[in-house]
Amino acid sequence: MSFVDAQSGVNFADTRVAKFWSSQTSQQTSPTRFVESPAMESALAVVVLLCCCVVETQTESEVDGLLRELTARVEKLESKPKVAFTASIRVSDEHYHLGPFDKYTTVVYKKVTTNIGEAYNPDIGVFTAPVRGAYYFTFTCNVGNSGVANAALLKNGVNMAAVLETANPISGIYQSGANGVTLDLVEGDKVYVVLWSGSSMFDNSRISMFSGYLLFPITTK
Repeated sequence: MSFVDAQSGVNFADTRVAKFWSSQTSQQTSPTRFVESPAMESALAVVVLLCCCVVETQTESEVDGLLRELTARVEKLESKPKVAFTASIRVSDEHYHLGPFDKYTTVVYKKVTTNIGEAYNPDIGVFTAPVRGAYYFTFTCNVGNSGVANAALLKNGVNMAAVLETANPISGIYQSGANGVTLDLVEGDKVYVVLWSGSSMFDNSRISMFSGYLLFPITTK
């Protein structure tokens, strides 16, 4: 005999599981919600249905404990930090040349298109890892009026990826280059782009850009 939850329509093979589900989903209207999102509710439903396969040999307390443990794991997946950003040098569409400088300079990408998690600081051009994880970064460089764009992406001051492009003096076309890298970062690591001395970059708010996002967090016991 099966039991159907009136609110969710989920079919249960055991009254103990049905009772647990009903008690938890009924908290949806309370200030402290047990199920935080539709995605989590769907995942929890799957967890409950899986538990129906093992309840025949479990006591009520054992079933409750199993469900709570699995629910905690679902909550952990739901709480994965969300980090992503994209920014360009120039805020306006006006053509702008950055550099050349006498010494290497951090490129400050001021126009922020996306900054989920607020890990990128547009005032200084630096991304700070909020959690340990695998991150992917890309940056593009359009050659400025110096005729050469020599830039690099640094992690805590160490060169991780580079771009070197030169202009074509005959055609007058500004060349551009791009690079990307996956980095294992710990909380507090700094990632930024520098322009080496004697070179420059060109931008009109959408050509020379810096982007990055968290692929997945890394946890260590």
